[in-house]
Amino acid sequence: LKSKAIIMIAIWCMCLILLSGIIIQLLQSGTFNPNYAHAQQQIFTAKLSGQNEMPPIKTQAAGAAKFTVNSNDTLSYEMNVNNIDAVIGARISLKNGSLLAEVFNPYAIHNGKSGIPTGQINGVLSSGTIMLDDLNGPLAGKKVSDLVSLMKEGKTFVDIRTLNHQKGEIRGQILPSAAGQENVKSN
Repeated sequence: LKSKAIIMIAIWCMCLILLSGIIIQLLQSGTFNPNYAHAQQQIFTAKLSGQNEMPPIKTQAAGAAKFTVNSNDTLSYEMNVNNIDAVIGARISLKNGSLLAEVFNPYAIHNGKSGIPTGQINGVLSSGTIMLDDLNGPLAGKKVSDLVSLMKEGKTFVDIRTLNHQKGEIRGQILPSAAGQENVKSN
C-alpha cells in the first residue's frame, strides 16, 4: 500500500512538471496570453467634428471612430460619419500631424477604378484591422502595442480629409472608451 502511494505521488509530480513545462512553452511562444480577456476589452473612441480641427472648420460633417485592441497585437477599427462628401483619406496621427496609420486608404481601387474621392457618406466610411505593416512615421518598424500606448496617453487623433478640406474636415482625439464618451478636446 505504501509503494502504491509513492507511485501515485510520483505520477502526480511528473504530471505537474509536464504541465508546468507546457505552460512555460506557451508563454514563451506568445500563444498563451493570460491577459487575453483584458486585451479584448480595451476599446478606444474618438468623437469627430470640425471644431476639433486646427483651426476649427465650420461643417455639418460629424463622426465617430472606435478602436478595439486584439490579443494578436492588431487593432480593429470602424469609422462612422454623417454629412460628409468627397472623402480623400482618413488617418491616425499625433497632434503635430505626424502620420501613424491610414484608416481609409486613399489609393483603394474598387471595381477597377479609384473610389477616391467618395460621394456623400452617412454611415460606415471604413473598417478594418491595423497590423504591424500598417504603421508609419515614428511608429514604422514598431509594434501595434506602441500605437495603443500612445492612444492610452491621449496623444493620438483621427483626421478625415476631404477635397474641400484636404488637411482635415473632421477630427477627434482618441481616448479610452470611458473618456472617449466625454467632450473631445483638440489638444
